[in-house]
Amino acid sequence: MLILVFATAPLAAAQTAELRVGVMLAPKQRSPYEAIFSRFTEESGIKVRSINLPNAEYKSTLPQWLLEGKNTPDVVFWNASQRLVYYAERQALVPITELWMQDRLDAHFSHVKSAVSWKDDVYGLPISYYHWGLYYRKSLIDKYGGVPASWSDFLTLCEKLQESGITPIGLGAKNHWPAAAWFDYLNLRLHGLPFHQSLLTGKVSFHDARVQKVLIEWKRLIDPAYFNSDSAALDWHEVLPFLYHKKVAFTLMGNFVATALPPDVAPDIGFMPFPTMKNSVGPFEEAPLDVLMVPRRAQHPAHALKFIQFMARADIQSRLNESLGFLPPNKSSSVGNDALIRSGADLLRNAKGVAQYFDRDTVPAFEAKAVPLLAAFVRNGNAKELSDKLEQARQEVFGTP
Repeated sequence: MLILVFATAPLAAAQTAELRVGVMLAPKQRSPYEAIFSRFTEESGIKVRSINLPNAEYKSTLPQWLLEGKNTPDVVFWNASQRLVYYAERQALVPITELWMQDRLDAHFSHVKSAVSWKDDVYGLPISYYHWGLYYRKSLIDKYGGVPASWSDFLTLCEKLQESGITPIGLGAKNHWPAAAWFDYLNLRLHGLPFHQSLLTGKVSFHDARVQKVLIEWKRLIDPAYFNSDSAALDWHEVLPFLYHKKVAFTLMGNFVATALPPDVAPDIGFMPFPTMKNSVGPFEEAPLDVLMVPRRAQHPAHALKFIQFMARADIQSRLNESLGFLPPNKSSSVGNDALIRSGADLLRNAKGVAQYFDRDTVPAFEAKAVPLLAAFVRNGNAKELSDKLEQARQEVFGTP
């Protein structure tokens, strides 16, 4: 993944200081962003130049920019939820609340506003997000009765698949984090987004009965061995060939999986939302959100806000995200014709709210302790051990009894 720092300056006033914008990009994303910034140049008269930095350097440099004021850009790319809140709490960001109200952005971004807000202010502009859900082989699932409509139907289908020698669920948890999606979705379906956010920010004990209910439901997949037995040895990429060859029926993953699908297999890959459960709340979905923020130490905040306004537009978000293979957060934007993208757009359009994924909805110190425990739970199914260790980690990180 590459990081680009875009330096901009008015064409008619080259003597003015540069306006710099930091953006984190994968290699294939550079051209779509460059096209968007060319459009910005055409409309605003502000020229865009790029400086490349490697991924690790960007992540280590961001706190220097925001907290130490070392060569701080005027706009920076980052992630929503607790990753944004971390800097908002430290007064390292300029609130964009006034712009948000002036341009009536609630009409376009209300469903993701909570992910870019802290206390009574908005601190980031959503620019891209991608949906999570269950990806499956259409022909295989059709053979066994079709897409399940509910959690109980999903469990029944898993049983049928296993009896036929097919592993119901593929999971590549070598790097731990893919396992967290199962905890997230079960908690969101059973208890909703506000509880989920409270839990991941240390406000609720992991011995709470609601958390125990999540683990009970998860064990309904673990105890019958519906997950592949080698989940700890594989990463998410390495599970996909088993899906292609119909040895695995489902995998729970973000839409970035679509970019890895072989052309001959892609037409037979379907997408379904995580199943509804008895007394499900919501609907709440998982959709990690990328944002643009204005640093408190920005030298040219007026130009930065002009850039933010441009990037908020429905047409700009449509064009950018269609090229990236992501979804535009702006509800007035359009999406491309790709079936998996359109399925995700429909899913998120009807969502009551979206979670940002376990690692973004909590602080790094807790994530580092908790996510490996979730991955281990898929293998051992020991709910008491998991609860005790998560609660110990909560108290250590958040300092709450």
